[in-house]
This record gives sequence, C-alpha cells and structure tokens, in this order.
Amino acid sequence: MNTPADWQDFAEMTGAASGALTGLLFVAVSLNATRIAGHQGLRASAAQTLVLFLVPLAMAMALLTPGQANWALGGELIAAGVVASLVLLSTASKKHGLGADDTRLISMFNRRSASLCVMVLFIGSGATLVCGRDTGLYLLLPAALVAFISGVLNAWYFLLPPPEAYRRGKGGEN
Repeated sequence: MNTPADWQDFAEMTGAASGALTGLLFVAVSLNATRIAGHQGLRASAAQTLVLFLVPLAMAMALLTPGQANWALGGELIAAGVVASLVLLSTASKKHGLGADDTRLISMFNRRSASLCVMVLFIGSGATLVCGRDTGLYLLLPAALVAFISGVLNAWYFLLPPPEAYRRGKGGEN
C-alpha cells in the first residue's frame, strides 16, 4: 500500500527543484525586465511560467504535511489544480487582442496543452485520492515533469533576444 509518507523524497526533490526553477525565472525575467514589463503578452507568459513552477511546490508542501488523510491531500491537490487553472485562464485572456507581431512574439510561450495536462493530472491525482485510491499519487510525477519542462523552456525563451521577425516588425524599437 502506498501512502503519502512514501512520497517524502519525491516531494522534497520536487519542492527543491520548484524553488530553484522559480529563482531561474526571476533571473531570466530580471535580465529582460524592460522588454517584458512593456509587453502585456510577455508579462502574461511570465505569470504562466511562474504558475507552472509554483504548482509543484504546492504539491510538495501538501505531500509533506504530516498526519493528514489521503482525502485531505486529495482535496489540497484538487484545490491547487483548480486555482492554478483559474490563474492560467486569466493570463491566457490577457494575451487576446494583441497585434500580429506581438502574438508572433509570444507564440513560443503558448503551450496550452502542457498547462492543461499539468492541471488535469493534479486534479485527477487529487480526485483519485479523495475516492480512496492511493494510485493517484503516481499522476504527480508526469504532472511535475511536464510543468518543469514547459517552464524551463519558457525561462530559456525569456533569456533569448526577440526573434528576428519581431525585431523587423512593429516591435523593433524594443
């Protein structure tokens, strides 16, 4: 039988990685703060990336909370997934209405399927635990992996200069 206590090492590693990657994001955004601050789509993409790094941290915190029942852990995972989904939907709505050049610039950050996958896996893991099945814990591994890979790709793109096509277009003054 699997228990959340069996997942302590996983939670500690995931929480540490989440903290380190969140720091990486802040460095990447700080290096290009002027460009990002002046662009609604890039700000929304930075917020999306932050959510992708913080959801595994919330998961690690929930897993490391001692003495709680599986149904309580499941409820916490569902809540984290729902709240993160709402934040991601909010940031996605800020990307609508951008011009063609701006949309092209932020297209490299738009991994809706990855974000959706992470949130569905977190909510599914929680729902499985609430229903009394500890196998839901196994959904946390792919959720954390997808969140980290997608977030690291975004952080990498924040470090790079704007694509050549954007510099030639309206955004060339940035």
